[in-house]
Amino acid sequence: MKARRSFLGQVAGALLGAALFFAGCGTGAKDSPSLLLRRLEGEPKTLNPILATTDPELTVIALVSRNLLDYDSKLELMPGLAESVLPDAEHRVYTIKLKPGLRWEDGTPIRSNDVAFTVNTLMDDRTPSPNRKGYFEGFVKAEVVDELTARVTFKTASSARRDAFNLPLIPERAYKGTDILSHPTNRKPLANGPYKVARWRAGQAIELTRNERFSGPRAPADSLVFRVVSDSASAYPALLKGEIHDSRLTFAQMQDLEKRASAEARLLLYPELGYTYIGWSHKHPFFGSREVRRAITSLIDREAIARTIYGGTATPAAGPIPPGLWFHDPGIPPFPHDPQEAEKTLAAAGFARGKDGILVKDGRRFSFELLMGGGSEIQRQIAESVQQALRKAGIEMTLAPMEWSAFTTRVDAGDFEACFLAMSLDPNPDFSISWHSSQLPPGGWNYCFYKNPEVDRILDRLKETFDQAEAKKLYSSLQRNLNEDQPVTFLHNVKVKWGLSRRVEGVLTSPLGLSLFWPGAASWRPVPVSRPVT
Repeated sequence: MKARRSFLGQVAGALLGAALFFAGCGTGAKDSPSLLLRRLEGEPKTLNPILATTDPELTVIALVSRNLLDYDSKLELMPGLAESVLPDAEHRVYTIKLKPGLRWEDGTPIRSNDVAFTVNTLMDDRTPSPNRKGYFEGFVKAEVVDELTARVTFKTASSARRDAFNLPLIPERAYKGTDILSHPTNRKPLANGPYKVARWRAGQAIELTRNERFSGPRAPADSLVFRVVSDSASAYPALLKGEIHDSRLTFAQMQDLEKRASAEARLLLYPELGYTYIGWSHKHPFFGSREVRRAITSLIDREAIARTIYGGTATPAAGPIPPGLWFHDPGIPPFPHDPQEAEKTLAAAGFARGKDGILVKDGRRFSFELLMGGGSEIQRQIAESVQQALRKAGIEMTLAPMEWSAFTTRVDAGDFEACFLAMSLDPNPDFSISWHSSQLPPGGWNYCFYKNPEVDRILDRLKETFDQAEAKKLYSSLQRNLNEDQPVTFLHNVKVKWGLSRRVEGVLTSPLGLSLFWPGAASWRPVPVSRPVT
Protein backbone atom coordinates (compact mmCIF):
# COMPACT_ATOMS: atom_id res chain seq x y z
CA MET A 1 0.00 0.00 0.00
CA LYS A 2 1.92 2.98 -1.19
CA ALA A 3 0.70 6.34 -0.70
CA ARG A 4 -1.65 8.34 -0.70
CA ARG A 5 -1.91 10.49 2.14
CA SER A 6 -3.65 13.41 0.51
CA PHE A 7 -7.39 13.93 0.24
CA LEU A 8 -7.96 13.35 -3.48
CA GLY A 9 -4.47 14.69 -3.97
CA GLN A 10 -5.52 18.22 -3.02
CA VAL A 11 -3.16 19.37 -0.31
CA ALA A 12 -1.49 22.46 1.00
CA GLY A 13 0.94 24.63 -0.91
CA ALA A 14 1.35 28.05 -2.50
CA LEU A 15 0.44 29.48 -5.92
CA LEU A 16 3.37 30.61 -8.03
CA GLY A 17 3.00 33.47 -10.50
CA ALA A 18 4.21 32.45 -13.95
CA ALA A 19 6.35 35.53 -14.42
CA LEU A 20 8.07 35.03 -11.05
CA PHE A 21 9.41 31.58 -11.86
CA PHE A 22 9.76 31.46 -15.60
CA ALA A 23 11.68 34.70 -15.84
CA GLY A 24 14.64 32.59 -14.71
CA CYS A 25 13.99 29.60 -16.97
CA GLY A 26 15.22 31.10 -20.20
CA THR A 27 12.15 29.92 -22.13
CA GLY A 28 8.55 31.05 -22.47
CA ALA A 29 5.95 29.33 -20.26
CA LYS A 30 3.26 29.00 -22.93
CA ASP A 31 5.18 28.99 -26.20
CA SER A 32 7.99 26.51 -25.75
CA PRO A 33 7.37 23.25 -27.65
CA SER A 34 9.70 21.41 -25.26
CA LEU A 35 8.21 22.46 -21.92
CA LEU A 36 5.52 20.73 -19.84
CA LEU A 37 3.82 22.60 -16.99
CA ARG A 38 2.21 20.35 -14.43
CA ARG A 39 0.28 21.14 -11.28
CA LEU A 40 1.61 19.80 -7.99
CA GLU A 41 -1.14 19.82 -5.41
CA GLY A 42 1.12 20.24 -2.40
CA GLU A 43 4.70 20.83 -1.30
CA PRO A 44 6.70 17.59 -0.98
CA LYS A 45 8.51 16.96 2.27
CA THR A 46 11.14 14.83 0.54
CA LEU A 47 12.15 13.40 -2.82
CA ASN A 48 13.90 10.45 -1.22
CA PRO A 49 11.99 7.59 -2.88
CA ILE A 50 11.99 5.24 0.11
CA LEU A 51 10.82 7.93 2.54
CA ALA A 52 8.12 9.41 0.31
CA THR A 53 4.49 8.74 1.27
CA THR A 54 2.37 11.53 -0.26
CA ASP A 55 0.90 11.99 -3.72
CA PRO A 56 2.94 15.13 -4.53
CA GLU A 57 6.18 13.35 -3.62
CA LEU A 58 5.38 10.20 -5.57
CA THR A 59 4.22 12.17 -8.62
CA VAL A 60 7.63 13.83 -8.94
CA ILE A 61 9.60 10.71 -8.04
CA ALA A 62 7.80 8.66 -10.71
CA LEU A 63 9.57 10.76 -13.37
CA VAL A 64 12.96 10.78 -11.64
CA SER A 65 13.27 7.17 -10.45
CA ARG A 66 12.43 3.84 -12.06
CA ASN A 67 11.51 0.91 -9.83
CA LEU A 68 13.11 -2.52 -9.89
CA LEU A 69 9.72 -3.73 -11.16
CA ASP A 70 7.07 -1.34 -12.49
CA TYR A 71 3.32 -1.71 -12.86
CA ASP A 72 1.99 -1.32 -16.38
CA SER A 73 -1.36 0.32 -17.19
CA LYS A 74 -3.15 -3.01 -16.58
CA LEU A 75 -1.57 -3.35 -13.11
CA GLU A 76 0.75 -6.17 -14.13
CA LEU A 77 4.35 -6.14 -12.91
CA MET A 78 6.93 -5.59 -15.65
CA PRO A 79 10.74 -5.19 -15.75
CA GLY A 80 12.01 -1.79 -14.67
CA LEU A 81 15.61 -1.42 -13.49
CA ALA A 82 15.57 -5.19 -12.99
CA GLU A 83 15.26 -7.52 -15.94
CA SER A 84 14.00 -10.20 -13.55
CA VAL A 85 13.01 -10.78 -9.91
CA LEU A 86 12.64 -14.51 -9.29
CA PRO A 87 11.76 -16.46 -6.12
CA ASP A 88 13.12 -19.83 -5.13
CA ALA A 89 10.77 -22.82 -4.84
CA GLU A 90 9.76 -21.87 -1.28
CA HIS A 91 9.18 -18.17 -2.11
CA ARG A 92 11.64 -17.13 0.58
CA VAL A 93 14.71 -16.10 -1.42
CA TYR A 94 14.38 -13.59 -4.27
CA THR A 95 17.11 -13.05 -6.85
CA ILE A 96 17.18 -9.62 -8.51
CA LYS A 97 19.01 -9.33 -11.80
CA LEU A 98 19.64 -5.76 -12.95
CA LYS A 99 19.62 -4.73 -16.58
CA PRO A 100 23.15 -4.05 -17.84
CA GLY A 101 24.26 -0.52 -18.72
CA LEU A 102 22.10 1.36 -16.19
CA ARG A 103 23.51 4.63 -14.84
CA TRP A 104 22.71 7.34 -12.36
CA GLU A 105 22.41 10.84 -13.77
CA ASP A 106 26.08 11.59 -12.99
CA GLY A 107 27.20 8.66 -15.13
CA THR A 108 28.13 6.22 -12.38
CA PRO A 109 26.77 2.70 -12.90
CA ILE A 110 23.81 1.27 -11.01
CA ARG A 111 24.97 -1.91 -9.35
CA SER A 112 23.63 -4.64 -7.09
CA ASN A 113 25.24 -2.94 -4.09
CA ASP A 114 22.66 -0.16 -4.59
CA VAL A 115 19.90 -2.78 -4.43
CA ALA A 116 21.23 -4.36 -1.24
CA PHE A 117 21.89 -0.96 0.35
CA THR A 118 18.38 0.31 -0.49
CA VAL A 119 16.64 -2.72 1.00
CA ASN A 120 18.85 -2.84 4.09
CA THR A 121 18.35 0.91 4.66
CA LEU A 122 14.61 0.59 4.14
CA MET A 123 14.43 -2.14 6.79
CA ASP A 124 16.60 -0.24 9.30
CA ASP A 125 14.55 0.55 12.40
CA ARG A 126 15.59 4.19 12.05
CA THR A 127 14.01 4.51 8.58
CA PRO A 128 10.36 5.62 8.66
CA SER A 129 8.80 3.91 5.64
CA PRO A 130 5.71 2.07 6.91
CA ASN A 131 4.05 1.95 3.50
CA ARG A 132 6.93 -0.12 2.07
CA LYS A 133 8.17 -2.08 5.08
CA GLY A 134 5.02 -4.17 5.28
CA TYR A 135 5.90 -5.93 2.03
CA PHE A 136 9.26 -6.95 3.54
CA GLU A 137 7.83 -8.55 6.68
CA GLY A 138 10.02 -11.46 7.70
CA PHE A 139 13.07 -9.82 6.11
CA VAL A 140 16.39 -11.48 6.94
CA LYS A 141 19.03 -9.87 4.73
CA ALA A 142 19.85 -8.31 1.37
CA GLU A 143 23.21 -9.17 -0.14
CA VAL A 144 25.31 -8.77 -3.27
CA VAL A 145 25.85 -11.83 -5.48
CA ASP A 146 27.76 -10.13 -8.30
CA GLU A 147 27.82 -6.68 -9.91
CA LEU A 148 24.34 -7.05 -11.43
CA THR A 149 22.77 -9.59 -9.08
CA ALA A 150 21.41 -9.16 -5.56
CA ARG A 151 19.60 -11.57 -3.28
CA VAL A 152 16.95 -10.83 -0.64
CA THR A 153 16.07 -13.48 1.94
CA PHE A 154 12.95 -13.77 4.11
CA LYS A 155 12.00 -16.02 7.02
CA THR A 156 8.57 -16.73 5.61
CA ALA A 157 6.79 -16.83 2.25
CA SER A 158 4.22 -14.21 1.28
CA SER A 159 1.81 -14.13 -1.64
CA ALA A 160 2.37 -10.38 -2.14
CA ARG A 161 6.15 -10.55 -1.90
CA ARG A 162 6.99 -9.83 -5.53
CA ASP A 163 5.13 -6.52 -5.29
CA ALA A 164 7.71 -5.45 -2.72
CA PHE A 165 10.13 -4.98 -5.60
CA ASN A 166 8.01 -2.24 -7.10
CA LEU A 167 10.80 -0.41 -5.35
CA PRO A 168 12.98 2.58 -6.37
CA LEU A 169 16.66 2.66 -5.48
CA ILE A 170 18.91 5.09 -3.64
CA PRO A 171 22.65 5.24 -4.42
CA GLU A 172 24.84 3.64 -1.76
CA ARG A 173 27.77 5.97 -2.38
CA ALA A 174 25.63 9.06 -1.67
CA TYR A 175 23.91 7.82 1.48
CA LYS A 176 26.24 5.31 3.12
CA GLY A 177 27.27 6.39 6.60
CA THR A 178 24.95 9.42 6.63
CA ASP A 179 21.64 10.37 8.19
CA ILE A 180 19.13 9.36 5.55
CA LEU A 181 16.45 11.62 7.05
CA SER A 182 18.40 14.87 6.69
CA HIS A 183 20.63 14.14 3.69
CA PRO A 184 20.71 17.01 1.13
CA THR A 185 20.20 14.49 -1.66
CA ASN A 186 16.61 14.15 -0.40
CA ARG A 187 15.91 17.51 -2.08
CA LYS A 188 17.92 16.78 -5.24
CA PRO A 189 18.00 13.03 -5.73
CA LEU A 190 20.33 11.31 -8.17
CA ALA A 191 18.00 10.31 -11.00
CA ASN A 192 17.87 7.06 -12.92
CA GLY A 193 14.60 7.88 -14.70
CA PRO A 194 13.79 9.98 -17.78
CA TYR A 195 14.02 13.32 -15.93
CA LYS A 196 16.27 14.78 -13.23
CA VAL A 197 15.72 17.55 -10.69
CA ALA A 198 17.26 20.85 -11.83
CA ARG A 199 16.03 23.00 -8.95
CA TRP A 200 13.41 23.15 -6.23
CA ARG A 201 12.00 26.47 -5.06
CA ALA A 202 10.31 25.74 -1.76
CA GLY A 203 6.58 26.42 -1.86
CA GLN A 204 6.74 27.43 -5.52
CA ALA A 205 7.94 24.90 -8.07
CA ILE A 206 10.17 21.95 -8.87
CA GLU A 207 11.87 22.04 -12.26
CA LEU A 208 12.92 18.84 -14.00
CA THR A 209 15.12 18.55 -17.07
CA ARG A 210 15.78 15.63 -19.38
CA ASN A 211 18.14 13.00 -17.96
CA GLU A 212 20.45 12.21 -20.85
CA ARG A 213 21.89 9.23 -18.93
CA PHE A 214 18.54 7.42 -18.84
CA SER A 215 18.78 4.10 -20.66
CA GLY A 216 15.11 4.01 -21.70
CA PRO A 217 13.12 6.08 -24.18
CA ARG A 218 14.23 9.71 -24.34
CA ALA A 219 12.05 12.06 -22.32
CA PRO A 220 9.72 13.91 -24.72
CA ALA A 221 10.21 17.36 -23.12
CA ASP A 222 13.39 19.32 -22.50
CA SER A 223 11.92 20.58 -19.23
CA LEU A 224 9.00 19.70 -17.00
CA VAL A 225 8.01 22.17 -14.30
CA PHE A 226 5.76 21.22 -11.40
CA ARG A 227 4.03 24.32 -10.04
CA VAL A 228 2.76 24.07 -6.47
CA VAL A 229 -0.89 25.13 -6.65
CA SER A 230 -2.92 23.92 -3.70
CA ASP A 231 -6.09 25.87 -4.30
CA SER A 232 -8.49 24.34 -6.85
CA ALA A 233 -10.11 27.72 -7.46
CA SER A 234 -6.72 29.11 -8.58
CA ALA A 235 -5.63 26.03 -10.50
CA TYR A 236 -8.62 25.88 -12.84
CA PRO A 237 -8.20 29.33 -14.45
CA ALA A 238 -4.46 28.64 -14.69
CA LEU A 239 -5.33 25.50 -16.69
CA LEU A 240 -7.63 27.47 -19.03
CA LYS A 241 -4.92 30.09 -19.57
CA GLY A 242 -2.28 27.46 -20.35
CA GLU A 243 -0.22 28.37 -17.27
CA ILE A 244 -0.41 24.73 -16.19
CA HIS A 245 -1.14 21.74 -18.43
CA ASP A 246 -3.10 19.53 -16.04
CA SER A 247 -5.19 19.77 -12.89
CA ARG A 248 -7.62 17.74 -10.85
CA LEU A 249 -11.10 19.25 -11.17
CA THR A 250 -14.00 19.71 -8.83
CA PHE A 251 -17.43 18.66 -10.09
CA ALA A 252 -18.37 22.29 -10.77
CA GLN A 253 -15.16 22.80 -12.75
CA MET A 254 -15.84 19.62 -14.72
CA GLN A 255 -19.30 20.94 -15.62
CA ASP A 256 -17.85 24.29 -16.63
CA LEU A 257 -15.18 22.68 -18.80
CA GLU A 258 -17.78 20.52 -20.54
CA LYS A 259 -20.00 23.55 -21.23
CA ARG A 260 -17.33 25.83 -22.58
CA ALA A 261 -15.82 23.20 -24.96
CA SER A 262 -12.50 24.88 -24.26
CA ALA A 263 -9.93 25.22 -26.98
CA GLU A 264 -7.29 25.07 -24.25
CA ALA A 265 -8.29 22.02 -22.15
CA ARG A 266 -10.18 18.73 -22.29
CA LEU A 267 -11.64 16.35 -19.69
CA LEU A 268 -10.37 12.98 -18.45
CA LEU A 269 -12.61 10.89 -16.18
CA TYR A 270 -11.46 7.57 -14.69
CA PRO A 271 -12.03 5.49 -11.51
CA GLU A 272 -9.48 5.78 -8.74
CA LEU A 273 -8.07 2.75 -6.95
CA GLY A 274 -8.78 3.98 -3.46
CA TYR A 275 -11.28 5.46 -1.04
CA THR A 276 -11.90 8.50 1.15
CA TYR A 277 -12.50 8.17 4.86
CA ILE A 278 -12.72 9.79 8.28
CA GLY A 279 -10.37 8.12 10.74
CA TRP A 280 -11.33 7.80 14.41
CA SER A 281 -8.68 7.46 17.11
CA HIS A 282 -9.59 4.34 19.09
CA LYS A 283 -7.67 5.80 22.01
CA HIS A 284 -10.51 8.30 22.36
CA PRO A 285 -12.97 7.18 25.07
CA PHE A 286 -15.90 7.26 22.60
CA PHE A 287 -14.35 6.11 19.30
CA GLY A 288 -13.01 2.91 20.79
CA SER A 289 -16.64 1.71 20.79
CA ARG A 290 -17.74 -0.20 17.70
CA GLU A 291 -21.36 0.86 18.31
CA VAL A 292 -20.41 4.55 18.41
CA ARG A 293 -18.40 4.34 15.18
CA ARG A 294 -21.22 2.50 13.40
CA ALA A 295 -23.72 5.08 14.65
CA ILE A 296 -21.61 7.96 13.33
CA THR A 297 -21.36 6.34 9.90
CA SER A 298 -25.15 5.85 9.88
CA LEU A 299 -25.63 9.57 10.52
CA ILE A 300 -23.77 10.52 7.32
CA ASP A 301 -25.79 10.52 4.08
CA ARG A 302 -23.03 9.36 1.76
CA GLU A 303 -25.47 8.85 -1.12
CA ALA A 304 -26.50 12.50 -0.94
CA ILE A 305 -22.87 13.64 -0.80
CA ALA A 306 -22.08 11.49 -3.85
CA ARG A 307 -25.07 12.91 -5.71
CA THR A 308 -24.65 16.58 -4.83
CA ILE A 309 -21.04 17.40 -3.95
CA TYR A 310 -19.53 14.83 -6.33
CA GLY A 311 -22.28 15.20 -8.94
CA GLY A 312 -22.71 11.44 -9.29
CA THR A 313 -19.02 10.72 -9.83
CA ALA A 314 -18.64 8.83 -6.53
CA THR A 315 -20.31 5.92 -4.74
CA PRO A 316 -20.43 5.04 -1.02
CA ALA A 317 -17.54 2.75 -0.07
CA ALA A 318 -18.19 -0.72 1.37
CA GLY A 319 -14.93 -1.04 3.28
CA PRO A 320 -11.35 -0.48 2.11
CA ILE A 321 -11.42 -2.71 -0.99
CA PRO A 322 -12.55 -0.68 -4.03
CA PRO A 323 -14.28 -2.15 -7.10
CA GLY A 324 -11.11 -1.81 -9.20
CA LEU A 325 -9.40 -4.67 -7.33
CA TRP A 326 -10.03 -8.24 -8.53
CA PHE A 327 -10.92 -9.45 -5.03
CA HIS A 328 -13.57 -6.77 -4.30
CA ASP A 329 -16.82 -8.40 -3.15
CA PRO A 330 -19.78 -6.57 -4.80
CA GLY A 331 -22.20 -8.52 -2.59
CA ILE A 332 -21.20 -6.50 0.49
CA PRO A 333 -23.36 -3.36 0.65
CA PRO A 334 -22.13 -0.04 2.04
CA PHE A 335 -23.04 0.60 5.66
CA PRO A 336 -26.60 2.03 5.68
CA HIS A 337 -27.66 5.62 6.29
CA ASP A 338 -30.11 5.43 9.20
CA PRO A 339 -30.08 8.48 11.54
CA GLN A 340 -32.96 7.25 13.68
CA GLU A 341 -31.29 3.91 14.39
CA ALA A 342 -28.01 5.73 15.07
CA GLU A 343 -29.62 7.94 17.70
CA LYS A 344 -31.18 4.88 19.37
CA THR A 345 -27.75 3.21 19.43
CA LEU A 346 -26.13 6.24 21.04
CA ALA A 347 -28.89 6.45 23.66
CA ALA A 348 -28.49 2.74 24.46
CA ALA A 349 -24.74 3.36 24.86
CA GLY A 350 -25.45 5.87 27.63
CA PHE A 351 -25.43 9.21 25.78
CA ALA A 352 -27.99 11.87 26.66
CA ARG A 353 -28.51 15.44 25.49
CA GLY A 354 -27.03 18.17 27.65
CA LYS A 355 -28.50 21.64 28.13
CA ASP A 356 -26.77 22.90 25.00
CA GLY A 357 -28.06 19.98 22.93
CA ILE A 358 -24.72 18.16 22.79
CA LEU A 359 -24.61 14.53 23.87
CA VAL A 360 -22.97 13.78 27.21
CA LYS A 361 -21.74 10.52 28.72
CA ASP A 362 -20.09 10.12 32.12
CA GLY A 363 -19.81 13.89 32.36
CA ARG A 364 -17.96 14.25 29.03
CA ARG A 365 -19.47 16.13 26.09
CA PHE A 366 -19.40 14.43 22.69
CA SER A 367 -17.19 17.10 21.14
CA PHE A 368 -14.06 16.53 19.08
CA GLU A 369 -11.74 18.04 16.47
CA LEU A 370 -11.43 16.82 12.87
CA LEU A 371 -7.95 17.38 11.44
CA MET A 372 -7.79 17.90 7.67
CA GLY A 373 -5.19 19.05 5.15
CA GLY A 374 -6.06 22.50 3.82
CA GLY A 375 -6.57 23.39 0.18
CA SER A 376 -9.38 21.15 -1.08
CA GLU A 377 -12.75 22.80 -1.65
CA ILE A 378 -14.54 19.49 -2.06
CA GLN A 379 -13.05 18.22 1.19
CA ARG A 380 -14.30 21.33 2.97
CA GLN A 381 -17.82 20.84 1.56
CA ILE A 382 -17.93 17.20 2.63
CA ALA A 383 -16.58 18.01 6.09
CA GLU A 384 -19.23 20.69 6.55
CA SER A 385 -21.96 18.27 5.43
CA VAL A 386 -20.75 15.69 7.97
CA GLN A 387 -20.50 18.40 10.63
CA GLN A 388 -24.15 19.37 10.09
CA ALA A 389 -25.36 15.75 10.16
CA LEU A 390 -23.55 15.05 13.43
CA ARG A 391 -24.74 18.30 14.98
CA LYS A 392 -28.37 17.30 14.42
CA ALA A 393 -27.70 14.16 16.48
CA GLY A 394 -26.00 16.12 19.24
CA ILE A 395 -22.36 15.58 18.28
CA GLU A 396 -20.09 18.63 18.03
CA MET A 397 -17.30 18.33 15.44
CA THR A 398 -14.87 21.23 15.00
CA LEU A 399 -13.04 21.48 11.65
CA ALA A 400 -9.29 22.03 11.90
CA PRO A 401 -7.65 22.54 8.47
CA MET A 402 -3.85 22.45 8.66
CA GLU A 403 -0.78 22.91 6.52
CA TRP A 404 -0.14 19.54 4.87
CA SER A 405 3.23 18.69 6.38
CA ALA A 406 2.05 19.47 9.92
CA PHE A 407 -1.13 17.51 9.29
CA THR A 408 0.61 14.33 8.13
CA THR A 409 3.12 14.56 10.98
CA ARG A 410 0.30 14.46 13.50
CA VAL A 411 -1.59 11.72 11.66
CA ASP A 412 1.52 9.52 11.37
CA ALA A 413 2.04 9.86 15.11
CA GLY A 414 -1.60 9.02 15.86
CA ASP A 415 -1.92 12.46 17.49
CA PHE A 416 -5.55 13.28 16.65
CA GLU A 417 -9.14 12.61 17.64
CA ALA A 418 -10.38 12.35 14.06
CA CYS A 419 -8.78 12.96 10.65
CA PHE A 420 -10.04 13.30 7.08
CA LEU A 421 -8.00 11.52 4.38
CA ALA A 422 -7.99 9.51 1.19
CA MET A 423 -6.10 6.28 0.56
CA SER A 424 -4.73 5.25 -2.83
CA LEU A 425 -3.87 1.57 -3.21
CA ASP A 426 -1.42 -0.63 -5.04
CA PRO A 427 -2.73 -3.41 -7.31
CA ASN A 428 -1.82 -5.96 -4.64
CA PRO A 429 -2.03 -3.93 -1.44
CA ASP A 430 -0.87 -5.12 1.94
CA PHE A 431 -3.86 -4.23 4.10
CA SER A 432 -2.06 -5.30 7.26
CA ILE A 433 -0.17 -1.99 7.19
CA SER A 434 -3.38 -0.15 8.04
CA TRP A 435 -5.45 -2.73 9.89
CA HIS A 436 -3.22 -5.24 11.72
CA SER A 437 -2.84 -4.60 15.45
CA SER A 438 0.95 -4.99 15.12
CA GLN A 439 1.16 -1.93 12.84
CA LEU A 440 0.58 0.85 15.38
CA PRO A 441 2.47 4.17 15.21
CA PRO A 442 5.22 5.10 14.90
CA GLY A 443 6.23 2.07 12.83
CA GLY A 444 2.95 1.35 11.04
CA TRP A 445 -0.01 3.06 9.45
CA ASN A 446 -2.62 1.73 11.87
CA TYR A 447 -2.71 5.24 13.32
CA CYS A 448 -6.33 4.81 14.46
CA PHE A 449 -5.10 2.09 16.87
CA TYR A 450 -7.63 -0.45 15.60
CA LYS A 451 -7.48 -3.96 17.08
CA ASN A 452 -9.55 -6.97 16.02
CA PRO A 453 -8.15 -10.51 16.52
CA GLU A 454 -10.27 -11.92 13.68
CA VAL A 455 -8.98 -9.27 11.26
CA ASP A 456 -5.41 -10.04 12.40
CA ARG A 457 -6.02 -13.73 11.71
CA ILE A 458 -7.35 -13.04 8.20
CA LEU A 459 -4.44 -10.73 7.38
CA ASP A 460 -1.91 -13.30 8.60
CA ARG A 461 -3.51 -16.04 6.50
CA LEU A 462 -3.56 -13.82 3.40
CA LYS A 463 0.22 -13.49 3.53
CA GLU A 464 0.55 -17.28 3.34
CA THR A 465 -2.14 -17.96 0.73
CA PHE A 466 -0.98 -18.40 -2.84
CA ASP A 467 -4.20 -19.96 -4.13
CA GLN A 468 -6.26 -17.18 -5.74
CA ALA A 469 -9.68 -18.69 -5.01
CA GLU A 470 -8.84 -19.10 -1.32
CA ALA A 471 -7.35 -15.60 -1.21
CA LYS A 472 -10.54 -14.15 -2.68
CA LYS A 473 -12.59 -15.76 0.13
CA LEU A 474 -10.24 -14.29 2.72
CA TYR A 475 -10.41 -10.83 1.15
CA SER A 476 -14.21 -11.03 1.15
CA SER A 477 -14.14 -11.87 4.84
CA LEU A 478 -11.73 -8.99 5.48
CA GLN A 479 -13.95 -6.56 3.58
CA ARG A 480 -17.04 -7.72 5.47
CA ASN A 481 -15.38 -7.49 8.90
CA LEU A 482 -14.01 -4.01 8.31
CA ASN A 483 -17.23 -2.75 6.76
CA GLU A 484 -19.19 -3.97 9.79
CA ASP A 485 -16.63 -2.70 12.32
CA GLN A 486 -16.23 0.74 10.71
CA PRO A 487 -12.82 1.28 12.33
CA VAL A 488 -12.94 4.41 10.20
CA THR A 489 -15.95 5.79 8.38
CA PHE A 490 -15.44 4.58 4.83
CA LEU A 491 -16.86 7.41 2.75
CA HIS A 492 -16.56 7.07 -1.03
CA ASN A 493 -14.95 5.44 -4.03
CA VAL A 494 -14.39 8.34 -6.39
CA LYS A 495 -13.97 8.84 -10.11
CA VAL A 496 -11.14 11.24 -10.80
CA LYS A 497 -11.98 14.34 -12.82
CA TRP A 498 -8.90 15.70 -14.54
CA GLY A 499 -8.44 18.67 -16.82
CA LEU A 500 -5.75 18.29 -19.46
CA SER A 501 -4.29 20.87 -21.80
CA ARG A 502 -4.80 20.30 -25.50
CA ARG A 503 -1.13 21.23 -25.80
CA VAL A 504 -0.24 17.82 -24.31
CA GLU A 505 -0.51 14.44 -26.00
CA GLY A 506 0.53 10.87 -25.19
CA VAL A 507 -1.45 10.82 -21.93
CA LEU A 508 -2.36 7.37 -20.57
CA THR A 509 -4.58 6.47 -17.62
CA SER A 510 -4.67 3.48 -15.30
CA PRO A 511 -6.41 2.52 -12.04
CA LEU A 512 -3.26 3.90 -10.42
CA GLY A 513 -3.95 7.29 -11.99
CA LEU A 514 -1.66 9.20 -14.35
CA SER A 515 1.76 8.70 -12.77
CA LEU A 516 2.36 5.58 -10.67
CA PHE A 517 2.76 3.12 -13.54
CA TRP A 518 5.06 2.83 -16.53
CA PRO A 519 5.36 4.82 -18.70
CA GLY A 520 2.79 7.02 -16.96
CA ALA A 521 3.55 10.71 -17.26
CA ALA A 522 6.92 9.91 -18.86
CA SER A 523 4.99 9.51 -22.13
CA TRP A 524 3.48 13.01 -22.04
CA ARG A 525 4.55 15.09 -25.04
CA PRO A 526 4.14 18.84 -25.56
CA VAL A 527 2.42 19.66 -28.85
CA PRO A 528 4.64 21.94 -30.94
CA VAL A 529 3.31 25.50 -31.15
CA SER A 530 3.39 25.32 -34.94
CA ARG A 531 0.88 22.46 -34.93
CA PRO A 532 -2.84 23.11 -34.36
CA VAL A 533 -4.45 21.40 -31.38
CA THR A 534 -7.70 19.45 -31.56
